[in-house]
Amino acid sequence: MRRVAVYAGTRRVYEMMTCAAKSLLAHTRMDRVYFLIEDDEFPEELPDLIETINVSGQKWFDLDGPNYKSRWTYMTLIRLALPILLYNESRVLWLDIDTIVEDDIGDLFDIDMMGNYVAMVREPPRCSQPFIYHNAGVMLMDLNAIRADGIWQKWIRLVNSQPFTAPDQDAINLICQGEILELPPEYNTAGVITQDTAEPLIRHYAGYLRGSGENAFRYYARKKWRVIT
Repeated sequence: MRRVAVYAGTRRVYEMMTCAAKSLLAHTRMDRVYFLIEDDEFPEELPDLIETINVSGQKWFDLDGPNYKSRWTYMTLIRLALPILLYNESRVLWLDIDTIVEDDIGDLFDIDMMGNYVAMVREPPRCSQPFIYHNAGVMLMDLNAIRADGIWQKWIRLVNSQPFTAPDQDAINLICQGEILELPPEYNTAGVITQDTAEPLIRHYAGYLRGSGENAFRYYARKKWRVIT
């Protein structure tokens, strides 16, 4: 199975996106990494296997829609369009830019999706039986299945028609409920995921480091994997 990952971000977070991708490349052999950006060229030199795509002219999300101008930018919504945007890929791993890969995650790309559209880690605080909610900050997507069943179009129609707290994530959970493969929590140790894991594979940070006043991105940017040859 091809190992493909994708990150997306506006100009103000390019530095964070590069930091996240370098942590991935330092630990895991990849075939392709996509950067969805706002420019035709990235402002710094990148490894050859990173391909940039300018999505600033996106056409899927209504500019006057209920979620386009929320605190989440269109760069978070853009993950809903990956099945058509990356039409030559069959499977892709979406990673939020505030993620750091701590170890080899190569096995993740070969897991059996068992007929599910996406694979994510459960977000316990937002679960209410029988509804099980998952965090899309780390999401393995079966693009072939999503395309074949028109799932991506259902996601986009939903976010273009009604407001949500976390628009793209909410849409994925609602449309794919019951067809989401649950990943172990070590693949996404976000603060909203309360299950503790001693050895996280993917650390999903946000803002400041817990128990200190240090900015989490600045802390991780100093790691030894910050330079990839």
